[in-house]
Amino acid sequence: MKLVSIALLSFGLVGVAVAQQDTVYNPNSTERIPYYEQLYRFRVERIVDLKEKQNAGFKSAQSDLADFLLRNIKNGTLTAYDDSIKNVRTAEEILVSNQAIVEPPYNATKSYFSSETASYNGKNYQSTRNDNKGHLPTDNQWWELAASQTEYFTKDQIVAITIIEDVIFDKRRSRLYYDIQAIGLQAQKSGDTNFNPIAFIQYKDFFNLVEKTSHSKDWKEREKVLWRNRYNPAENRTFTDAFKLRLFHGVIEKVENPDDRSIRQIYEMNGRSYGESVFARWEEEMRMMEKEHNLWEY
Repeated sequence: MKLVSIALLSFGLVGVAVAQQDTVYNPNSTERIPYYEQLYRFRVERIVDLKEKQNAGFKSAQSDLADFLLRNIKNGTLTAYDDSIKNVRTAEEILVSNQAIVEPPYNATKSYFSSETASYNGKNYQSTRNDNKGHLPTDNQWWELAASQTEYFTKDQIVAITIIEDVIFDKRRSRLYYDIQAIGLQAQKSGDTNFNPIAFIQYKDFFNLVEKTSHSKDWKEREKVLWRNRYNPAENRTFTDAFKLRLFHGVIEKVENPDDRSIRQIYEMNGRSYGESVFARWEEEMRMMEKEHNLWEY
């Protein structure tokens, strides 16, 4: 009887240990560094300008990071979130850059007169003739596209990405890790100079999708997830390998702080200029490098 009790107790303890295992790691992490092994951790946000020459490897004719993200958000392979990375956003919310007024749907039994409008398959059309009855809006002899159309973001309008990462010093391995948590899409509308965040995705989802695509039987699919070395194609890497090897340039926008403010917001609240906040971002980068050096000394 005692042996049975001891066996059951042992099984129960094992069960408890297994059940608590998920609380040891960050569930959104790809590095899976236990919390108790983290000597130092700060969450950092960076802006990676895809128009910069140093980031050109993510944008080419064969493989385009922005196109890959948009395409997979559209078909539902990647789940998009708001800036809290908790609330799901639909593809329609993300991809629409300018929502036009939707005209009444096309009615095949109605007789349209010249300049009267109707919507058909997501587009607005305008009749070019009177007594327009029974002609589909796609018939350019009777219809033309109306001036007011719903516009959608294209890959060329995704000009930057936000990288949200945990900078962790693993005290057991004495090594600094950049554990990326999420990627944000920054879009730029026509005539606008500002970057506007439109969606965020979990980096773990992106990581798994890139790994799956990179092992596809279709070589054309494998080509779509390559960061391309323009000086030595033999050194092409997948998007995730490029992030792992830090083959990009990103400017620090925010370092974790109790007030949850970006560097620019901190300077603006203290009456400092935008130019000073720009230099402060580079200073923050140097401070982090110095912190890593000091941890190595430790």
